[in-house]
Amino acid sequence: MKLKWKPKKLTLVIIPDANQSVVRFRVPHLFAYIAGASFSLLLLITLITYALHAQTTKKANALQAKLSGANQQWNATLTSKDKAIEQLQNEVIQLSQQAEQMKTQVEEMKKFENDLKSIAGLDANETGKAVASTTVNSDNKSTEEQTPPIAISGIGGSPNPASQEAIMHLGEQTSASFTALNSEVKELQTSLTETKQKVADKQHLLAITPTLYPTNIKIVTSTFGYRTDPFTHRPSFHSGIDFGARENDAVYATADGKVVSTGKDIYHGNNIVIEHSKGLRTWYMHLNKILVNNGDNVVKGSTIGLVGSTGRSTGPHLHYEVLKNGESIDPKPYLKANRKDD
Repeated sequence: MKLKWKPKKLTLVIIPDANQSVVRFRVPHLFAYIAGASFSLLLLITLITYALHAQTTKKANALQAKLSGANQQWNATLTSKDKAIEQLQNEVIQLSQQAEQMKTQVEEMKKFENDLKSIAGLDANETGKAVASTTVNSDNKSTEEQTPPIAISGIGGSPNPASQEAIMHLGEQTSASFTALNSEVKELQTSLTETKQKVADKQHLLAITPTLYPTNIKIVTSTFGYRTDPFTHRPSFHSGIDFGARENDAVYATADGKVVSTGKDIYHGNNIVIEHSKGLRTWYMHLNKILVNNGDNVVKGSTIGLVGSTGRSTGPHLHYEVLKNGESIDPKPYLKANRKDD
């Protein structure tokens, strides 16, 4: 007996309202399977799409948050850079102002050097420049000395923001100014060192040169040269200058030096010879008292004796001689200043 396979079918019954007839659909089993499989596939695709969408949304939110953070950081960095640039620009302006101040100080140092040379008498040309640069009034005081400094602190003006190009140009100018100032300062240091040495040499030369008056009283009773001898009344040569000082007035060393002779004789009385430098000696005669000893080093302006009338003398006075290389010369050209403590 042969079995015959008949495809199975499913009957779908649709029951509408009570007053309507029932609708029946008969579909093969295979179609039902295909429909179920399609529904399952659609559901799976929906779930996968939803999962992918959720994951994509999560990544997008993460990227958005990261982008927002990066944007904030970038803005903060830009703000910080802007502040740094502004600070650098202000520092450039301050450096430019400092360069101008340094220029003024260098000029003041140059003027000081010229004044120093003027005081020491080192350079006539620079002396003239130094004197011309200072206005002197009737009281022999410079305008700078008489006008008291005024404290000025107020500033103002309309706001004119500087461009970056202007600041860059100012920076280049400031750099060039500092380079030039560095060179000027080095030259000035060398010049000041040389001037200092010249002033020291000048001071030393001045110290060993007999430029002081040997007594406080400057009345000359007998000059250097030919005269009538006060004792014989005959023409004679007077090898020094007589100062009509009072008895026991102080007698001063007219320059730094070393006492090479102290003694007494019938002509010169109590006398002192001081050796200086460059072949110069000074001789002090007719002293009432000698206050130094042979070999003593004396300082310009120090007291070495007292005025008297010892030896060949008509009364209290000081006979003062200047000898150069052993020969008496006129002391008058050397008499230029009072004692340093007058």
